[in-house]
Amino acid sequence: MNRHDDDALASRLRESAGDGGDRPNPGLRDRFAARLRDVASRPDVVPIEFDGKKIDARRGGTLLGAALKNGTRLMHLCGARTLCATCRVKVTAGADNLTSMSTMERLSLRYHLSFSPRTRLACQARVEGPVEIESVFPLCGDVGD
Repeated sequence: MNRHDDDALASRLRESAGDGGDRPNPGLRDRFAARLRDVASRPDVVPIEFDGKKIDARRGGTLLGAALKNGTRLMHLCGARTLCATCRVKVTAGADNLTSMSTMERLSLRYHLSFSPRTRLACQARVEGPVEIESVFPLCGDVGD
C-alpha cells in the first residue's frame, strides 16, 4: 500500500465515522439492538462432543463457531465461506440434530471428494440438538489465551 492508498482509506474511514463521532449512527444502534434481542431470545445451550471433548454450542449456531468459542482448534482456511472444506467433520452421532445440508455445502464436499453422508462442513452445519463429531483435519493443542 502506498501513501495515496493510505490517505484514501483514512478519508473513507473518517466519512463513515460521521461528523466527529459524537452522535452514534442510528442504523448501527438499531442493528446492534436487534442482534441483542435475537441472542437474548435464544438462550438455549446444546451439549456437543467434539473430538471427545464435551463443549457447549448455541442452538442455531455453527459447529465451527462452537469449537472456536470453546477454544477447540479447527482448521478453516477460507474463513467459513464454504470454499475450502478444511473444516470438514465426521458426524458420529446425532446427525439428525444438525440442519439440512445446503446446495453450496453439498457442492463443496463433492468438489473435495467427500461423498460420505456423515461428513459435514463445520462452518455450515448448524446445531439443533446434541451431536458428536470428529474433525477430519485435527490441529493439536488448545487456542492460547
